[in-house]
Amino acid sequence: MSISNEDRIKGWRTRRKDSSYAVGSGVRDWRLDPAVLFQATASPTVLLKPLLARLQGEPHDSVAARRAVYEAVQTELNAEIARSAVDETLADFSRRRLRIIVRLLEQDIRAGVEVFAPEYMPARLLAEDERLAMAHARRVERGKQDEARNARRQASRNDVPLEIELSPDEAGDLAILRRRVRGLHEADQPRNDFRGPPTGRTLLALFVYQLRVIHGESRIALVWALVGPVVLLTLISSLYILLGTHYILGMDVQTFSLLGATTWIMFRQIIFRSSTAYMSARGMLNFQGVTPLMCALVQALIYVSVYLVVFAVLISAGHALGYITLAHSWTGFILYVVLMGFGGAAMGVLFGSIATFWHFFLRLAPIIERFLQIFSSVFFVSEQLPEQLRPWILWSPFAHGMQLLRSAYFDAYASQDASVGYFLTTLVFLMVVALAAERLARPNVQPM
Repeated sequence: MSISNEDRIKGWRTRRKDSSYAVGSGVRDWRLDPAVLFQATASPTVLLKPLLARLQGEPHDSVAARRAVYEAVQTELNAEIARSAVDETLADFSRRRLRIIVRLLEQDIRAGVEVFAPEYMPARLLAEDERLAMAHARRVERGKQDEARNARRQASRNDVPLEIELSPDEAGDLAILRRRVRGLHEADQPRNDFRGPPTGRTLLALFVYQLRVIHGESRIALVWALVGPVVLLTLISSLYILLGTHYILGMDVQTFSLLGATTWIMFRQIIFRSSTAYMSARGMLNFQGVTPLMCALVQALIYVSVYLVVFAVLISAGHALGYITLAHSWTGFILYVVLMGFGGAAMGVLFGSIATFWHFFLRLAPIIERFLQIFSSVFFVSEQLPEQLRPWILWSPFAHGMQLLRSAYFDAYASQDASVGYFLTTLVFLMVVALAAERLARPNVQPM
């Protein structure tokens, strides 16, 4: 006597009420093999064969009966994933593979294909599984790239060395290399009187090296060393000329503007270059005798030298064209230019030292420099201002330095407000503060 569909459904519901019931329980061939189940390179038969065996051992003549088998296999797969602590990417690959097998198998069953034949496999299963494996490989590769990128970002943000996982062969080669380098160091007994290379030779070597770097990579920066002062000189001169002013307290506007523009651009370049050189000196610290302070001072020395040449070119060319007057005291003029360079170097070392504790600080440096520019007699001197505004300008030592520089250059101008003692005292104080900050920050700058 044939059994109707309603009788089959009732029998299935009765068996489901029994708590000990599980589809396929007690049949060894129906179990999934975790040893090969989660291998991306394994054949899809690792899921197809247990699924067919379980489907054949249970009622499968209706969609509902087959769905119960599919759900049971899905449940067991999830249990194996949890038990084996499989990576989520590989777990998702196994779930997708099972869904593809179920879809293609169900299509063949409904089409009347003999799915229980010994060598049966869905026609498109291998192609679908190959595409799935390729997609899984791409996801794994993207995951590795994201992990490496995050590791580099964290190492850079925390200023710590990045540790890269090596293959066993590379790790073995690295261990051999370290052992041999250690043996070389142990065999090399330094002399007791060795004190390292002279500071002057190291400073000269760094100076030459940085000049070659600038020549090879920053030629536009050298061109701008001439163009920048000319642009600022034109702007300052234009403002005065538009107002009908050709002389300021006996100083012609063009020379007045040239001195302020070129000196301040030199001062600004020294601050920025020396502070960034102090922060980025880790690669140079592997050389004996090199310190972060030395790297910063080399940048200051380079730009003082560059802008002394710029002064010579602009003053010579301007005087030849009849726009610029010559200096009354070349010695005093050069002295104050160099002293302003010392002030810029002290500010750069101070900024670089602070940036080792607070990396964001160098982004604030341009704002601080612009604020100082307003109060440093670049565009005007204190004698041009009302009496009540002069103290606000004269608190800045760089305003004293700029006015003393113009006093040394022009015979007709002698600043009544600028003080040599105040300028030199604050300059020395600034250098002492910069050196103290550098001493505190030195442990934060380690060789790379």
